[in-house]
Amino acid sequence: MAETRDAVPPPESRAARRAEAVIAVLLFAVAFTAFVSLGALTGGGSERAAVLMLFVLLEGTYLAFSVRTVPAALRSVMHRDLPRALLGPVVLFAASMLYLRLTGASVGARAGAFAAYLVLPALAVAGRATPIGRPPVRELAAAVLLWLPIELHLLPTLPIPVAGGYNAVPLLALVEGMYLFFVARPLEGIGYTYLLRWADVARATMAFALFAVIAVPLGLVTHFLAWHPVVSVPGVVVRPVLIYLVTAVPEEFLFRGLIQNLLTRWLGAPRALPIAAVVFGLAHLPDPRYALLATLAGVAYGWVYLRTGKITASAVTHALVDGVWVVLLRVGQ
Repeated sequence: MAETRDAVPPPESRAARRAEAVIAVLLFAVAFTAFVSLGALTGGGSERAAVLMLFVLLEGTYLAFSVRTVPAALRSVMHRDLPRALLGPVVLFAASMLYLRLTGASVGARAGAFAAYLVLPALAVAGRATPIGRPPVRELAAAVLLWLPIELHLLPTLPIPVAGGYNAVPLLALVEGMYLFFVARPLEGIGYTYLLRWADVARATMAFALFAVIAVPLGLVTHFLAWHPVVSVPGVVVRPVLIYLVTAVPEEFLFRGLIQNLLTRWLGAPRALPIAAVVFGLAHLPDPRYALLATLAGVAYGWVYLRTGKITASAVTHALVDGVWVVLLRVGQ
């Protein structure tokens, strides 16, 4: 069969591995440039070293996991389930505590909370994976244990001194989740690859357009949204890329790659998609208007994920939605 314009090399090919590595390096360069531009490396020597160490560990690992040979190499380090499940959390805990000590932040008050937060999800997934068709209780429990403490603001912060301040705990949670479901207890079907086909991008764009046709008028009519265009080159060019990396891909990993994926393995796709969309909507309470729009967005994201099998494709739709919101709209009354 002749190669089509939207084809990408098969994932096991050498060309695909090189492409994955190149894309990961380029995305890291973009993230690092944005990070430095926010003034993250302007403190004292030890503080700058600590901030750089944490950024390279978390952002570097986050992007490195998109290169399929990286999780495979980590899986080969340990073959016993429990030690392999705990290796990542132990490294993340040690790095977090070292970072806090080097930056002069309080360690004692955070150590117990971070230890429990990182270890409990790992214990939940240690052992044999749940067979398809059975309730994935342990896997869903691990996802919830990673998500709810952040959603409910139960954890102490991991502060990074950038303009406006930044709490690195969500990024810590993302790396923990990726380690657990790519290395400790691999879950098929997450679709974390930046090798997107033209057809993937087309579906993501179409889903965005269909969602916008419904959601924007609904948001304006309910006064949840208000027309407030603030168009600038950084807002149009740079902001969507940052939204894609900081918000869209992490949320799609949780809600589509884990929750919708696990529910699909148990209940089938027709049930899993709307349930995951509702869960995504409920995460945007207490404003019911926001929850409704988020549920509709979850349907769009879930459809793209279902059709492409890639959270990075549904994240394109997600980033377009959030990007338009930032550039053209604002929350109303």
